[in-house]
Amino acid sequence: MDSQSSAETPSSSWLVHQWIVAGIVSAASRFVPVPFVDDLLQDRCRRFTVERTLKAHDRGQDLERYRTFFGSDTGCAGGCLAWAARAPLKLVLFPIRKLVRVVTSVRGVPLEITRMVLLGRTLDRCLSRESEWDVPRIRRMRAAFEEAFARMDFHALQAAMKDVLRGVSGWKDAAIDLARRMESREQPEEEIESSPEVERSADGISALLDLPESRALFSEFDRRFDLAMERLDRQAT
Repeated sequence: MDSQSSAETPSSSWLVHQWIVAGIVSAASRFVPVPFVDDLLQDRCRRFTVERTLKAHDRGQDLERYRTFFGSDTGCAGGCLAWAARAPLKLVLFPIRKLVRVVTSVRGVPLEITRMVLLGRTLDRCLSRESEWDVPRIRRMRAAFEEAFARMDFHALQAAMKDVLRGVSGWKDAAIDLARRMESREQPEEEIESSPEVERSADGISALLDLPESRALFSEFDRRFDLAMERLDRQAT
């Protein structure tokens, strides 16, 4: 697949919609006033995005190989030990972190949604070009993604997305409620069944991402990702 919108593939309209809803829920997790739940929900939303994208390519069985995109890939023991070591400090800093995340939500919410969509889109593009990715290349894929994302200017898209969300009354409360329902489930979701408010928000964002300006911005991200991936692949050989 080239650098054009992944919406050109037959199944992707539904898939992109799911990425957007996952992004909205992940962004809303910053408003949940419970320690550790925000991080857990963000990881769960990213896992959902990765899992749905893999299944769209008939690669659902490979989810664990792509763990670097949604959690620790050091294994259960290593991940649990790292979490236990950080937990006391995170608990102490929780009120400050939560305040900062709420104060910066005007920028952070659209950015998290954009990040989730680009995560799914990038994985979709990579799987369309190559069906088999080994773990070292998957890690390089994640590194290339982070590099490209950090160098992009999303201010115009963030402002437009903020306007979309402002036009949907009650989206935040609905997204928080959905986030809490997701957190209470033991098994990951096959599909995020969201409220009308979240659906209207997702539809508005989907229309925004289909504009020429958004397509051009995402194509530029694709270009930067591809360049970073080529460089990292060369360094690994």
